[in-house]
Amino acid sequence: MSDTMDKLTSTLGELMKRAKEVGGQTLEAVDKNGAVRGAYQRGTERTRAYARIARLTLAGNNENDELKKIYTEIGKLYFEQQQGTANGFFAPLFAQAKERAENIRAIEAEIDALREKIAEESGEKDIEVEIGAFDDIVSADEKAAKGEE
Repeated sequence: MSDTMDKLTSTLGELMKRAKEVGGQTLEAVDKNGAVRGAYQRGTERTRAYARIARLTLAGNNENDELKKIYTEIGKLYFEQQQGTANGFFAPLFAQAKERAENIRAIEAEIDALREKIAEESGEKDIEVEIGAFDDIVSADEKAAKGEE
């Protein structure tokens, strides 16, 4: 048995040695002048560049959003300070802003009126009376069942 085991171990050793040689020859044949390694390295560098571009684009978008907020705040403050004295090309813009603000107030007032109407029609104000009446009826029925009337 040990003779068979020795032959098997020897054969496996030779196969492993031959596989390493073939693998090395294949790598040398495929990677002449570092073409495969170079392509891999260029691909890795390109992937890193794309990831950096994505991060920078996101950072740029965030900066643009913050800048828009700052410009909006500047405009709002200027509008509030100069509201009665707008002149030049600001005058029509101030008039448009005033009109929009009035439209917003009218819309909000209509929404409030509709909400009040819905509340009145659905009987939300009367629901407490109905619950109280229901409790009274249940109590009366319980007393009647016990013969307490």
